[in-house]
Amino acid sequence: MFYIQPPKGLVTLHTLEEIVFSRVEYLNALDNEKDEVFNGKFEYLLEGSPHDYVGHFTLRLITSKSNESFSQWLSKEILLLKKRLSLIHPRQLFRLLKTIRRHVRRRENCKNPVDDILIEISSFYLTPKAFKHIISKHHSKNCTKYYHKIDFVLIPDLVEERSVELYRGFATVYCSQWKDLLQSLFQTFIVLEMKNQSALMHHLLADPRLDTIHRKLFHGSYTKSYSSGKITALNIDNEAFNFPPCMYHLHLELRRKHRLSHYARFYYTLFLKECGMNLEDALIYWKNEYSKPHSCTSLCVHDWQTDAKKFTYSIRHMYGLEGGRKNYKTPNCRGICEQVPGSNYEGGCPFSNFDTDSLRYLLQKSINGSELDQIMAVAPKQKPQDTCANFFKLKSATCVSDITITKPVQYYLAMRDLN
Repeated sequence: MFYIQPPKGLVTLHTLEEIVFSRVEYLNALDNEKDEVFNGKFEYLLEGSPHDYVGHFTLRLITSKSNESFSQWLSKEILLLKKRLSLIHPRQLFRLLKTIRRHVRRRENCKNPVDDILIEISSFYLTPKAFKHIISKHHSKNCTKYYHKIDFVLIPDLVEERSVELYRGFATVYCSQWKDLLQSLFQTFIVLEMKNQSALMHHLLADPRLDTIHRKLFHGSYTKSYSSGKITALNIDNEAFNFPPCMYHLHLELRRKHRLSHYARFYYTLFLKECGMNLEDALIYWKNEYSKPHSCTSLCVHDWQTDAKKFTYSIRHMYGLEGGRKNYKTPNCRGICEQVPGSNYEGGCPFSNFDTDSLRYLLQKSINGSELDQIMAVAPKQKPQDTCANFFKLKSATCVSDITITKPVQYYLAMRDLN
């Protein structure tokens, strides 16, 4: 589960490809929250099996060719670890902690700054008192009975989320956070391993067999999973017609004012990323807008010419290529509806946060006449997601009755499927 020691033995090229592609397929399904319907070869994903290790280490090697692909892959591996930890039984946890400690101690001439803390954490939670405590059904989500002081650079994502207490360079992580701690150390461990072994990776990647798998992988399922749509800096105005009202509004505001407030820009960038806009197009798109003079009604007065480095870093960070390399996602509909927008915030759910005139002005760009009146009549009486689903049906002229909108990206993809 933690993948410290690479596997040993022989595997045929055909089997290796099957293992890798099965793992990619499952990771993509997990990332899209569709792992329950995965019908691939689960025997290649059995936790701790040789196939499991082969799939992980092969993908770790192949994706190291670029920071972007490596970041995408790692974010999905973290999701897999999170899922496994959420389902882990006490006996499995005990075996996992023992394996982590044993494998770290076996390592020679490849010291990783995470090694010592992994041994310390594993040894501590293997003690009878601590182990019984964390597996207890009565273990509180906010329990602070046991804690560890950890160098903050080893758990950057927990520091970024402000879920730990910091004092003089050390973060206090409590026993109630043991799963989050393992996930964070897992991420840091792999990132540092890649940096320490970059020269060896370059040599191994010269193998033509790995190059063949790499080409098949990045011209097939892996690329498709990351680019669900086909949004570019050139066609975005046409694609925006398929956006949900919340994101269509942000698109129109950006085109009108050439600026967005911080959180509006953050959520809109993540939405475009999830819908398939690649990093290069994202940089072009935002550069084009922020290079234009802003309107007098714009809250943000920054421009690309002055803050290019800042904007580039921010966008790369949202794509998981800077900072803690976290896989950021657009908030779901509930999260957007629960936001309390300030007077200068352009975002929010139109069906929840807009007044009648503003909502009508936005919707009439997509529907009109009796359809518009129908939506305006039911909007105050329905849940925002239900109204959005009704709007989807009217705009797409579809008779589908079971459409449910829970995420902005879901709306866009469903609309594209009908076109």
